[in-house]
Amino acid sequence: MAGKFLIASTNPAIVREAQTALREQYEVLVATDGLEAVDLALDHRPDAILLSVALAGLNGLDVARALRALDLTEHVPIIFLAANREETRQVSEARLPFADCLTAPFESAELTARAEAALRTGENVTALRPRSADTLLAILDPLTRLYHRRYLLHLLAYESARSARYQTPLAVLLADIDNLKEINRQYGVLAGDNVLVEVAQLLRKVARAPDILGRSHTQDFMILAPQTDAHGARTLADRLCQTISDHHFIAEKLDLHVTVSIGGASTDGSDLSENLALLGRAEGALERAKRAGKHRVEME
Repeated sequence: MAGKFLIASTNPAIVREAQTALREQYEVLVATDGLEAVDLALDHRPDAILLSVALAGLNGLDVARALRALDLTEHVPIIFLAANREETRQVSEARLPFADCLTAPFESAELTARAEAALRTGENVTALRPRSADTLLAILDPLTRLYHRRYLLHLLAYESARSARYQTPLAVLLADIDNLKEINRQYGVLAGDNVLVEVAQLLRKVARAPDILGRSHTQDFMILAPQTDAHGARTLADRLCQTISDHHFIAEKLDLHVTVSIGGASTDGSDLSENLALLGRAEGALERAKRAGKHRVEME
């Protein structure tokens, strides 16, 4: 049975025992802390994960919760390697789907048997819940063809973990179309929809290759900007604001002048909790921009 395992543990003895049990038949990846485990799981898509509870960065339970929240890893079987009965209790109370638990000391034969059972479970789940050929459509906003909010939040969690892991800056921008309700009221909803589509195209034009674009709310757009510090985020926001203001929106043969308000926030990437709080900070900055008269950029 072919397969790929990810082992995440800070205990060298556990890693050695798991590798001994598995690596003759399977490909084995090793992570030494929680953030690295999330990175490797997303980048290499293991068929099953062996996970210690006590990990640096993110503990094993938080790693599992993060992976369950992401489309790419929501069904990957997890075997917790609990160091004691207390950790076993914590795993049981977490009630995570597709998760098993072994309590130390581990027997090699039992570890191998549970690992093979996890592979079979993963194969069965994949067969029962195949991804549609149109999977991409499920994560895109049908109007603008940008990522929708739920998938953006998945990507924000991923980029937050990566930023904290590698100590790189991260920024979030929210762009809100000024007076879209008035456009809908005066010219009709179809004209407003055309504006949304054209704004999405302008965002694609201005954004850089690493930037992640999506539609956050009815008239809001979100930009996740990896490896972007406060100065870079402000520069990007100003460019977006000016580009949209200069554009002639031809909606139903109307030459509309459209502006946006942008709120943004950034971190240096040193703290995961600060990374995850970026969206809330950007929402506060956007609200200030709208209260201050719109067609402006406010940074948190």
